[in-house]
Amino acid sequence: MAFTLRSILRGAYGKSRRNAARPKKGATHPNKFLTDGPLSQLDHQYRKPKLDKNNQPILSSAPKSFLQTIFNNQLARTERFECQFNFPHAVRTSFHNSRIAENATIMCEEVQIPGMAMANKEYNVGPWTHYRNTNLQFLGQEINFTFYTDTNWELRELFENWFAMTVDPTSKQSYWPNDTWGTISINAMDLQDNYRRSWVLHEVTPKVLNLQPMSMGSVGVVRTTLIVSATYWDSNYIEVDMGAPEGKVKGVNKNETKGAGEGTG
Repeated sequence: MAFTLRSILRGAYGKSRRNAARPKKGATHPNKFLTDGPLSQLDHQYRKPKLDKNNQPILSSAPKSFLQTIFNNQLARTERFECQFNFPHAVRTSFHNSRIAENATIMCEEVQIPGMAMANKEYNVGPWTHYRNTNLQFLGQEINFTFYTDTNWELRELFENWFAMTVDPTSKQSYWPNDTWGTISINAMDLQDNYRRSWVLHEVTPKVLNLQPMSMGSVGVVRTTLIVSATYWDSNYIEVDMGAPEGKVKGVNKNETKGAGEGTG
């Protein structure tokens, strides 16, 4: 069998011996169910799926690769989001601009989607240490919202009023929580301006109105950062009913999207 310089450079020389020496799929691990791979196939990056009798692609025959996956699925974009704010009634009525909530939606530059955390404890059985889950926590203690600031500083004034109506600045007396809570929705959008997923924060209260640096040596837009705390949140999949002993996981319509201020019952 003759070899050309091209075949040698491509690694064809001795390829059969190298392939024979390589371990088979999953042969080096006892758990073959999760180690029988690879799932992603490099040589199928540009291969198209087979067509049925109606010239429609057969999804099961589609190549399994990263390029084909992102070609058929739109990726979520970090800049495609929108927040809707339902401020407390006392805050809305005390402000001269009746559309201040819409301005907050438009001016919101950056936000954090809340997370979840599982609390667990160690459970020792002989020399082994196991873990048992004890509680589910919503990571809503500090959620950051960053806003562009206009020359009238309207959002800054709104947030200052919210703080003052939560705790009196002079007496430091806390007001009734139900009168100071707000509701905020964080909505992920696609490139066609459709809401794809939503997270609604409940019992939202302001926590930190960050310092705003100003400098003569830099030119830029002033940004206002508000940090809020939320008792819990719900989404397209998680529903929390504070009046019921157990929460629910939505399964009837997972594409349902709820805006700020709507109920969860």
